[in-house]
Amino acid sequence: MKKIVSWLEEKFLPLAMKLNNLKYLVALRDGFIATMPISMFGALNIMTKEILLTPTSLFGEFLNKWEFYATTIQPFFDAVAVPISNQIWWGTLALGIIFTVFTISYKLAEAENQDALTAGVLAVVSYFMLLPQSAGPDAGWGTISWTSFNSESIFTGILVAIFATEIFMFLNRKGLTIKMPEQVPPAVSRAFSAVIPAGVVMFTFGTFGFITLNLLGTTLKDIINTSIQIPLTSLGQSPITMILITLVAQVLWFFGLHGSLIVGPILDTMYSASLSQNAEAVLVHGVQAPNAITRNIIDLYGMAGGSGATLALIIAIFLVSKRAEYRSLAKMSFMPGVFQINEPIIYGLPIVLNPILAIPFIFVPPIMVSIGWFFTEIIPFAGRVYIAPPWVVPPVLNTFLATGGSLSATFLSLVTLCLSIAIYIPFVHLANKMD
Repeated sequence: MKKIVSWLEEKFLPLAMKLNNLKYLVALRDGFIATMPISMFGALNIMTKEILLTPTSLFGEFLNKWEFYATTIQPFFDAVAVPISNQIWWGTLALGIIFTVFTISYKLAEAENQDALTAGVLAVVSYFMLLPQSAGPDAGWGTISWTSFNSESIFTGILVAIFATEIFMFLNRKGLTIKMPEQVPPAVSRAFSAVIPAGVVMFTFGTFGFITLNLLGTTLKDIINTSIQIPLTSLGQSPITMILITLVAQVLWFFGLHGSLIVGPILDTMYSASLSQNAEAVLVHGVQAPNAITRNIIDLYGMAGGSGATLALIIAIFLVSKRAEYRSLAKMSFMPGVFQINEPIIYGLPIVLNPILAIPFIFVPPIMVSIGWFFTEIIPFAGRVYIAPPWVVPPVLNTFLATGGSLSATFLSLVTLCLSIAIYIPFVHLANKMD
């Protein structure tokens, strides 16, 4: 074990540190985090609709057997609650790429001490400059199609945010700005200084829009979707890819680094489109979700209580640990663990650089995720994920919500939690014998 740790420290850790500090991944991570209030409420809204509000929802179907509910409450839901829910979905999840473009650009410019607000607005403007001015030959001018913002647009939005911001910052650093006298208020001075860089960015993306739409007869979104997003999404649907990324995150945790935050931008980039495609298939087209692997399938089946499935470790400690300090820490960490907060157990036990508990901590998540994938894709037992519940939702319940109330997926999540406990138990027994 010492040789493995030494090799990882020498070869793997420096690469992980560089990855953690790569400005584009940091911007992606912080940009996605910044949209969490919107995406979390949007997800809660969809979960409520899919589980309760519609007559075909899980609880709605049962409650509509009651005549009073079917004749009094359900009509109100149909006339008021469901349309409100649809509007919330439209303004949050359906058009979410707009907010993502802004926040990624903002965070990238902020990290470089540039005018982040102008950069974010400019990135959104640049994205719109690439869009067709009509939804189709039969649509009037100015009718932008929703397909310009759906699951196929995620990679385009990310790239536009990065390139528009980099051009803007490059011109600012070169001093290609309008300098105003000191007497001019700072807000006005910043606005004027951004005119030339912003103009160059807008002309650049306006030209790209003209070339793709008028000369190539397509959109930049379609080009990027075909050449980058579809291949990368297909790569993400391989269980090998999912297992490797999960393993990397767990190894980083072992060294005390926040593995989830470091690999988070990679997961968000690779799997955001998959979740969006699933949501679009179920909510818009009413068909089965196409992707078995999404960004949150790792959390649902492999991370009960947070990274490393540490809620399973806490339960295993309650069951078999004879060490007073372990049991005391487990009591303090149980409630945070229920709500997916596990830093107390990771750093307090600790699991960091612990050669005994690190073994199940590293390998339980990929094993459980593989089981989740197998019974979703190979043996279609569990319902597929198409909603992203807030990350603080307790284990098992989060699977119920993420799959729109799939009881089979919920049961599978409970099984993976029990299996995780079973794997941790022998190592907790072993820890009893350690000083």
